[in-house]
Amino acid sequence: MFPAFSAFAAGTTAAAAQAWQGLIHFSLSPPPESWQSNMPTDAQLAAFDQERAAESAALADRAADFYKKFPADTNAASARILEIQALQASVHLGDTNRLGELMSREELLIHNANEPREVRYEVAVDLAGRRMKMQAAAGANVTAALEKAGRALLKEFPDGPSGYELLSDAAEESDLAKMRELGGLMASSGGPAGLTDIGRGLLRRVAVVGKRLPIHFMASNGSSVNLTTLSNQVVLVDFWATWCPHCVQAAPEIKKLYDEYHGRGFQVIGINFDDDTNQALRFIRERDLPWPEYLGGQTNEYGADYGVDLLPEGWLVDRRGIVQDIHATVNMKAKVEKLLKLPSGS
Repeated sequence: MFPAFSAFAAGTTAAAAQAWQGLIHFSLSPPPESWQSNMPTDAQLAAFDQERAAESAALADRAADFYKKFPADTNAASARILEIQALQASVHLGDTNRLGELMSREELLIHNANEPREVRYEVAVDLAGRRMKMQAAAGANVTAALEKAGRALLKEFPDGPSGYELLSDAAEESDLAKMRELGGLMASSGGPAGLTDIGRGLLRRVAVVGKRLPIHFMASNGSSVNLTTLSNQVVLVDFWATWCPHCVQAAPEIKKLYDEYHGRGFQVIGINFDDDTNQALRFIRERDLPWPEYLGGQTNEYGADYGVDLLPEGWLVDRRGIVQDIHATVNMKAKVEKLLKLPSGS
């Protein structure tokens, strides 16, 4: 559970080396051998977790004693990291009495520029996740919590992916103005292009609303899909994959909507994210999905260009070919009905 550290580093005294040896040779108690043949009861498992939580907490205390007793030792920094890791294990195993102490230690380490940046980042992500979980349990607005945590991580660690991921998740639950704001924040973060591109893709997606549909392709069934072939139809652009449970769950509802309204000018086009084309085609055939599909895999050009990485996603296009909605998965039927009632010139 705990990483290996050097037993003896340059500058370490004999007394410190002996103390450090005791720390690095620590291990949690293994499960009783009898459990291999006799399944433990819930009470036994709970008692075992409690025992291991106490052992982890004891290791944290010993690590703290080490860096306080030997503050100039070359292993003092490693002891601080070990203390946090041991506290994390203790809290994970159920010792909530040490939660406040853990979060305090994590906060100190995150803002200590002398600690390795990768360690500070990992601890910051752990702390952000714990805070969001606590906020959700307290009934806080989850989207607001995602945004707050994402902003903090992006500011401190613009070269790490977690801040972008949290802000992207928040954007998916936000209106266009907030999506535009968060996209701009990510795009201008100063991080590597592979991450700031997430923000630029989000900005391009928001900019699609009110403009002509920018999607055209040759479908898997051989048909051509473009604004001409979709003319005078209300179109749902369905971004989906077979590995996405919510996409699979939504497929029957989209099929039902298609069957009900296709005769009135409703069309669906699919943008599939499966790398396994055969898997996608098998799903399409088994579910009898009659609309044209673009099979581009997870790195397909439309997903990449418009920052679509959280599925399912749906866009609604009016009869003029203008994108009206990029949150079509919410209240889809009512939105489709509304657009179908509008004449093509509206």
